[in-house]
Amino acid sequence: GYHNTAKKDNNNDPYPYSHIQSVFILRRGTSKIDVVVSKTSIAISPIFQYHSAVLFNFLTADAVFCAHPELMLQRESLANPFAVYRQALKCSTLQALLKYHHQG
Repeated sequence: GYHNTAKKDNNNDPYPYSHIQSVFILRRGTSKIDVVVSKTSIAISPIFQYHSAVLFNFLTADAVFCAHPELMLQRESLANPFAVYRQALKCSTLQALLKYHHQG
C-alpha cells in the first residue's frame, strides 16, 4: 500500500483566500498521491485554486472527475488566470507551470 511520507500544513499560508488546510503526501515506490484537505465544508474547493487545469482532477469513492478531459488526453493544460494573477507570477508559480510543461 501507500505510506504517508509528509504533511504540509497551510496555517501560515500567505494567501488569505486559500481553501487548503493541509496536504498529505502518500507514496508507493515511484507513485505519489497528494491528498488535499479543504478548510471549507466543500471538499473540492481547493482544487480549482491551483495554478493550472492539469490539477483540476479528483477521485471520490464512486466517481472520477476531470475538468478538461480533452486536454488531459492530449497531454495539454490551461493556466488558471486567477491563480496566476493572485500570485503575481511568483517564481514558485512559474516553476510549477514549467514542471508540468516539461512532464508533458
